[in-house]
Amino acid sequence: MDVSPDCTQQGGGLVLVRRRPPVPPGLREMLKARLWRGCSCSTRGAWALVQDLLPATRWLRHYRPREALAGDVMSGLVIGIILVPQAIAYSLLAGLQPIYSLYTSFFANLIYFLMGTSRHVSMGIFSLLCLMVGQVVERELLLAGFDPARDGPGSGDNGTTLNASATLVLRPRDCGQDCYAVRVATALTLVAGIYQIPWHRKHFQEHPGN
Repeated sequence: MDVSPDCTQQGGGLVLVRRRPPVPPGLREMLKARLWRGCSCSTRGAWALVQDLLPATRWLRHYRPREALAGDVMSGLVIGIILVPQAIAYSLLAGLQPIYSLYTSFFANLIYFLMGTSRHVSMGIFSLLCLMVGQVVERELLLAGFDPARDGPGSGDNGTTLNASATLVLRPRDCGQDCYAVRVATALTLVAGIYQIPWHRKHFQEHPGN
């Protein structure tokens, strides 16, 4: 067994004493120590976790209402006036009711206000993306037996030839045309967002400053 020498003072002289090296911890003790370090929580660690999850808690306490509140209110009113008709138009491009686009515009900005990491990023709807989503929604409505040009189910005079059995299989029974269109648009945007996460992670790892 490899031992390391140790110098001790004894009777006015130095004596070399062989000391055994510490026994390495076993796998069970090592896992318990790592688990304890990972699960232990303190006030400082909890506050740091909240700040990482909600970055607004870091800069909001340094906000100066006397200097910035009037300009922020004015810019918010201008953006709101522009965003309402824009959201209605883009919602029609996506094949959805205008109320859904208004909900998306409001809650997306509210969520990014709390969880966003950059003050230079502008959240909002995008015309090209709405047009692409609208094409998918219209195609899926036709496959499900709905007529996107009408409020109710299609009667077959729009050029599509769907038999009765396929229509009964594809058409959802628990919601109508608007509900099915919202489901398709939500699933499409969710999958597109999940698909972009690895690309953004790779981009930020290669270009940390950007």
